[in-house]
Amino acid sequence: MKLMIFSGTTEGHDLCRFLSKNSVQADVFVATEYGAAVMEPMAGITVHEGRLDEREMEKRLTSDTLLIDATHPYAAAVTDNLRAACAKSGARYERLLRPALPYQNCEIVLNTAAAVDWLNAHEGKVLLTTGSKELEAYTAVQDFQTRLFPRVLPTASVLGKCAALGFPGAHIIAMQGPFSQAMNAALLRETGAKILVTKDTGVSGGFAEKVAAAEEVGAEVLVIARPRVENGKNQAEMQAFLTDLLGLQPEKVQRIFTIIGAGMGTADTLTGEAVRALETAEAVFATKRLAALSPKAEVCAFSELAERAISGNARHTALLVSGDVGFFSAAGKLRERLLPYGGVTLVPGLSSMQYMCAKCGISYENLCFKSLHGRAGNILGAVSYHTATFALTGGENNAQAVCSSLMDAGLGALPVHLGENLGAENERIVHGTAAEIAQLSCSDLAVLLIENPHAANKNEPIRDEMLTRGKVPMTKEEVRWVSVNRLTVRPTDTVWDVGAGTGAVTLELARKASDGTVYAVERKPEAVALLHENRIKLSGYNVKIIEGPAPEALENLPAPDCVFVGGSGGRMREILALAKKKNPEVRVVVNAIALETLFAAQTALKELGFADIEVTQLAATRGKPVGAYTMLTANNPVFILSGRAANDTK
Repeated sequence: MKLMIFSGTTEGHDLCRFLSKNSVQADVFVATEYGAAVMEPMAGITVHEGRLDEREMEKRLTSDTLLIDATHPYAAAVTDNLRAACAKSGARYERLLRPALPYQNCEIVLNTAAAVDWLNAHEGKVLLTTGSKELEAYTAVQDFQTRLFPRVLPTASVLGKCAALGFPGAHIIAMQGPFSQAMNAALLRETGAKILVTKDTGVSGGFAEKVAAAEEVGAEVLVIARPRVENGKNQAEMQAFLTDLLGLQPEKVQRIFTIIGAGMGTADTLTGEAVRALETAEAVFATKRLAALSPKAEVCAFSELAERAISGNARHTALLVSGDVGFFSAAGKLRERLLPYGGVTLVPGLSSMQYMCAKCGISYENLCFKSLHGRAGNILGAVSYHTATFALTGGENNAQAVCSSLMDAGLGALPVHLGENLGAENERIVHGTAAEIAQLSCSDLAVLLIENPHAANKNEPIRDEMLTRGKVPMTKEEVRWVSVNRLTVRPTDTVWDVGAGTGAVTLELARKASDGTVYAVERKPEAVALLHENRIKLSGYNVKIIEGPAPEALENLPAPDCVFVGGSGGRMREILALAKKKNPEVRVVVNAIALETLFAAQTALKELGFADIEVTQLAATRGKPVGAYTMLTANNPVFILSGRAANDTK
């Protein structure tokens, strides 16, 4: 049987390695010079460079040929040609799949033309990670020369194409992958891109790293969907199929991969299990910092760990990662990549959190964990509602910057413990206040333990008597609780409270959005003063107070996930329109006492295209003692309106 493989993907390369290892001869066809260059020499594997049309394919095929289509999932035309050529020649066709990855919070379009239309409808610089093949289509994007940053292969032909299309040299990113999350995030920050355009390239195509990087820096992700849902075999299934078809000797012993948590990266912080795994492993791969833990270790970049382990021939391979495999670790992604090739075992390690807590004598069963290293994160919410918070810092959110943000929020007196180079000879642990730590020169990678003995209980509803009211009207607790729950606030949400008054609703919202931010917008100075007082009183430091009238004061705020309107100053429609403009999926709740306000809010919601509009009248009646009796006193009835944008599918 003649074996032909049409490749150009990681999956195709891996299949060639499998065949070569089993002494199977195969002809491998790649379309480009680059595709041929990345194919390392393998015994029995003959590489052919250049594109073949359907007729040329037919000439090479016979009824005794097995053709394996390992082309890219977006090369639909090539796949169609291969299928047609096999059908005419009688050759057997098999498809090697690249599994797709599930993803959320991404914009999806069907093709490149739709992507161009979407980009023309949205502002912001763009990191274009779809390659050079369809680059010409993107010149139809308005101001493409200033907006687009194409990331392409560093070949002369590709660079020439970019230049010929008019892309300025300063905007062309010529690099060969794979790209880590950190690298993708760095490119987004460096270019100032607010949009990342990609295809669903699966695990081996670095899709997860792109999406994670965009989430890290707050960029939108535009995904060009796969052209079709395909049937075929994944890598493990294809190898099993070929083993049976070609009568190969099956693997008697399954390959074993052990991902080891290396603790602080020193021999003293390795567990006994980790030491034994390193001793028994035939091959060990590690980054430069961790390679000293094993004399067997081969040094490679973190992004190369999985591929080096897969391409190796060792029965038992160990991979070293820092810290603990289950604590803000990339071990999960490594495991996912390795599973098709053998059994994967995770060996836990000593995390920086465990080590630091032990050094500081702090128990961690009620600790709040935050990773701010290379991520957008709100430390104020964590500190507001937890008596102790552990934070991994780094990049823009280094220890000094985090402590400075605590100072700016009025929390400079909180006890803070700083840990640097934990477990190493130059370890430094400093105990002080946030204000004191903010003045120190800190290393880029450090951990913080932040204590707040006056933290609020985010699960406790706020009672009226807990607030300082003054002469400013206040939404009563019964109305607050219903209104806030109608908004279905999520922990990471960005929330607007328009007409915040005393901050009664604001602080309820802040407890719900404990990892997000609540913007309390109020135009009356006496109410603003009460907002500041109640924010401190109830430890709602994830609240930002904005003084000014709405909607003008809302213009520069980040897009809200949900909006509460307690007072509109007669500008209800403008406020709701701006909220929807900033976020077409926004959720809103409006409180109205007057019938005129109810009518204005209901009309605005309908005219602006909100869906699922609901109106509830709540008339709370409270009992109060009068001598030996209890008298019921009615509060003013309040109308609670809720709605969501019509295209909100959540």
